[in-house]
Amino acid sequence: MRRKTQRLIVLFLVSIVLFFIYAEIYSHFFESPKTMLLKAQTTNIKLKYDLLLKDIENADKSVTEINNRDQNVYRTIFGLNKILYTKGRKNTETRKGSLLNDFNKTFESLENFRRKVYIQSKSFDVISHYASNMEKMILCMPSIPPIDLKKITGAIGGYGYRVDPIFGDWRKHHGLDFPAKIGTPIYATGDGIVSKVQYSASITGYGYSVEIDHGFGYLTRYAHLSKILVREGMEVKRGDNIALSGNTGKSKGPHLHYEVRFHGESLYPQKFYVNDSSEVSYDDVVNNKNKKKKK
Repeated sequence: MRRKTQRLIVLFLVSIVLFFIYAEIYSHFFESPKTMLLKAQTTNIKLKYDLLLKDIENADKSVTEINNRDQNVYRTIFGLNKILYTKGRKNTETRKGSLLNDFNKTFESLENFRRKVYIQSKSFDVISHYASNMEKMILCMPSIPPIDLKKITGAIGGYGYRVDPIFGDWRKHHGLDFPAKIGTPIYATGDGIVSKVQYSASITGYGYSVEIDHGFGYLTRYAHLSKILVREGMEVKRGDNIALSGNTGKSKGPHLHYEVRFHGESLYPQKFYVNDSSEVSYDDVVNNKNKKKKK
């Protein structure tokens, strides 16, 4: 009995060892049905995510093409600044080729695409606003000289950096200076609302000045005036006589200082009117307004 018991114990131990050896060999060369199913499901998921990522890339290209037209056509027409897209950043470092890395890459692409679509939709809202108010915008844009150019008495002061005639240092001149006799009529260059009227006695500023908010981001400033004929909140039309030229504020002689600003940035005023057409078009605008007032 003792021998039989020993043989049974040895046989049992050998069987256990053989079982583990067999299981190891089988798992190494053969896969269990459960493992095969999991691998198949994983492969299927990765394939779907690859297809999804490809769809996102194609959609992103379409939005990029729309954005190019928006930047180079629509926004150029309305004088709007270009918009910038910002890309998201990965916050999780993963092993290259891992499923988690594929997930993160896909979600990152989705987030970038969502952000780009949102920005583009907001841009189209702005474009739509400008397009629906195109006629009004044309009337509001500064498009005539602020003074009858036949009545100026000298060369027009330039725009840009120059030696300041009062302080003698190098600084930017944000507008144009139209030399004219005191009392020369000054006209609104576009439809708008008088946003600021200033009666300053300081010799370092604009002196008597008027600002007109034309909407759509445009603002014009008329400075060194001798008399102001409008008040804040007053609606004006292109060609309305709003003031008389003078020599107030930081001025070395009678002239009009005229600025055009777009969303706060100064622009070259002369690009909004043509010198050659001023003698005809300018008089037509003023004369037509006077005729309408008589009627």
